[in-house]
Amino acid sequence: MDFSKFKFELYDILAVVLPGFLLTCGIWVLVRGWHSFAVSVGTLTGTGFTILLLASFPLGHLIQELGDSVIKKACGERHFKRARDAFWSSDEGDALRGVLEREVGFKLSVDGAFDICLTKIQGQFPRRDSFIATSDFCRSLLVVEFLLIPAFVRILWDARGNCAQTITYSTGILLAFFLFLYLAGRRMMRFRELSETTVFRIYLAGAKRPPENGSPAELDQE
Repeated sequence: MDFSKFKFELYDILAVVLPGFLLTCGIWVLVRGWHSFAVSVGTLTGTGFTILLLASFPLGHLIQELGDSVIKKACGERHFKRARDAFWSSDEGDALRGVLEREVGFKLSVDGAFDICLTKIQGQFPRRDSFIATSDFCRSLLVVEFLLIPAFVRILWDARGNCAQTITYSTGILLAFFLFLYLAGRRMMRFRELSETTVFRIYLAGAKRPPENGSPAELDQE
């Protein structure tokens, strides 16, 4: 098999392969211990590393699906669409509804409006793919962080010393765990918001305004 024919997009690398790779390494640490893992990684050949990445790909997809399912169960089905819902109920949303209703001739739901706007702006928002990849990468990190808890326990067990050292290491890992959890969750929602509200605003920037003073005006298209 010619591995050079495999091509990964930005989303595949950030949101799928990398989380799968991190979990694979965590399982390795859990089974063999940190020292054995570090030695084995240092001696990996190019072919071995490629196989490891390819094995991480399906695992990363499962991590993404698990993250989507668990967060929606915990926070509600529209958790990842909160930004578009908030925009839809704002003054900007009122203006957007008016423009869309004049264009299509009937009222739209917020999801229908988003799909239309995304279709209309086409290539005017090229960074959206990277925003989505970053958001989903952070979502997968939240899942991986919990799945790696047994590996961290194994590391603490292997590095166990006196009681004071164990408490110090455990406290440090616990603080880092919650800090990482907060930052990853915040970044996940911030980039999700940027990927959605920007679509609405770009569409509004290029939409036709109603006639003013008897003459139609149109926003400059960027």
